[in-house]
Amino acid sequence: MSEQFDLIVIGNGSAGDGIARTLGRQGKRVAVIERSHLGGECLNDGCVPSKALIHLSKRAACEGLRWDEIVARIQAVQLNVSGSDPNGGMAADGIELFWGDPEFVAPALIRVGDRELSARDVVVATGTEPGLPPTPGLADASPRTNRTIFTMPERPDRLAVIGGGPIGLELGQAFRQLGSEVTIFEALDRIALTEDAEVSLELTKALELCGVRIETKATIECVTRDGGHVIISTERGTHVFDEVLVAAGRRPQIPRGLEKLGLKVDRRGFIDISACGRTNLPGVWAAGDVTGKLQFTHYASYQAHHIGEHVMHGTCKPVPETLVPWAIFTDPEVGHAGLTEEEARARFCGVRSAVLRAEELDWFRTTEQTGGFVKVITEGDTGRLVGAHFVCAQASTLVGEACLAIQHQMAAGDVASTVHAYPTASELFRWACAQLA
Repeated sequence: MSEQFDLIVIGNGSAGDGIARTLGRQGKRVAVIERSHLGGECLNDGCVPSKALIHLSKRAACEGLRWDEIVARIQAVQLNVSGSDPNGGMAADGIELFWGDPEFVAPALIRVGDRELSARDVVVATGTEPGLPPTPGLADASPRTNRTIFTMPERPDRLAVIGGGPIGLELGQAFRQLGSEVTIFEALDRIALTEDAEVSLELTKALELCGVRIETKATIECVTRDGGHVIISTERGTHVFDEVLVAAGRRPQIPRGLEKLGLKVDRRGFIDISACGRTNLPGVWAAGDVTGKLQFTHYASYQAHHIGEHVMHGTCKPVPETLVPWAIFTDPEVGHAGLTEEEARARFCGVRSAVLRAEELDWFRTTEQTGGFVKVITEGDTGRLVGAHFVCAQASTLVGEACLAIQHQMAAGDVASTVHAYPTASELFRWACAQLA
């Protein structure tokens, strides 16, 4: 006989945890199934350890930190973020935790170990895992990913990074600051391709200035491991490294059994969901990165809030569209809200843009962090803000105000007429908007 629940959630990342607690706190009987560890990718292998590494890399030289000490501090940060209760207070929220690798027997019936669980509703929130490009020899060369880079026994003297997106850029620069020689290989014509072209160029200059080598339009022909070395061959020549980090995309982790049941996926293999979060299987929902939407913890939480309400009340309303900011935690940081200038010009007539460099503002001068700029973009006819792009100190924080302004259709003049404290980094956005008011 199966054990009956009101809801089964597979995966304990941001999306799964939010939905489970939403129903558990309302008195529903909820089961959470987790295969390996609580907290999801961000806590265990992504945002938290990477940001801790970035922070420590800036202090390592002056404090004389060894690699093993840095790894220990990263682990301490993870414990601090996860809290003292290993189950995250699940029992108090009416949640029963099951460990194991689940398999769907039917849409509402799941086997985990020697137990079977059933529920009216099931939410798949299993996230993603690192993807490996089909480069000859790469899989056999024991490449590092974001899941294994933090547990290396020693820091590599020479590190290759495959992929010029956020993960590769952040970790690549951090290892350069720790003393490694770093080369980033990007197949496309520029790094940070999702960013405004001017931001991408500024970030390239900053990374190269700190000693990171960037190879764009790089076609890697093969990768081999020879003893303690990794050999990467491109059309431009051969390079020798101690380790290679692959940061070239993610692929969905879909529980066993769903394919046989006819689960619909998109062309990339992510779970296809309706506007409200339902899959094509009765009673089965999906949330978070496994759906292939914006793969950010903060968006997964937003999406999960609405899907949790739908499951709770048996409704199927579209998850409201919202503007989602994102950041790259390099030095300088990158903050992105809304459309790039290229995207805006493709959508609107009479687009206007303005750039204000950080060196023009007193806070940046005072703190000696004068690199970078903000670029603001408006719809020309109305002056309405449609995009803001920061590449400067505190960009990940500054982008929040820009997101608020764009989300609520404010004009550049509305921001310019709002008093900001002096001297602060936030003035950068205000005075850039003033140029378009």
